Amino acid sequence: MQYYCTHFSDFKQNTQKVIVFIYRTNILNMTNRKDEKRKNALKKRRDIETLEFQVQWGLKKLLGDAYYTYTACMEAELHFIIELNLYEDLLSIKEFVDDVRGALGVEPEPESGDFCHCLTAMALGIGKTNDICNFDEPTDWQALLEKKILSIYYPAETRNKIFEYAKAKNYNTSTYLGQPIVKFCRLYIKLERKR
Repeated sequence: MQYYCTHFSDFKQNTQKVIVFIYRTNILNMTNRKDEKRKNALKKRRDIETLEFQVQWGLKKLLGDAYYTYTACMEAELHFIIELNLYEDLLSIKEFVDDVRGALGVEPEPESGDFCHCLTAMALGIGKTNDICNFDEPTDWQALLEKKILSIYYPAETRNKIFEYAKAKNYNTSTYLGQPIVKFCRLYIKLERKR
């Protein structure tokens, strides 16, 4: 009888250890999932605040005192961008355009491409226009998202250099109908030649 009791007590202790181990593992997994969700929520909030600040700062820099006449249009565009989850793409496209500007000294061509009629893109330096005072209503970002492949025009002699630079900097690149594209999360940017 003594023999069985010791084994039962060992079994009981081992079972308790296993139960405690499983309980702790489940708590750690739940904590890790909560931490991951929290990190994602904080990253989203930080990206949105960054986009809002850069757009406001860019417009103030472009327009000066006339900035306040375009705040309603800017806020409506930002609302559409955030609602469609395009804020990461726009920040990444801005980073790409800034990298090209810094490394190769090349600006997007004014009055060309899909971003030249977008107030937010103008503020971020992605699009260029000669007459910035023609923005009465916000850009339809849903239509741009459905288009999927948007274009930015660069001078003809530098377009291939820009594509090679994007490859060297590990941007996700490809070609579409012979045209170089840079892929972002939800949008693709086609690098067009200005003729």
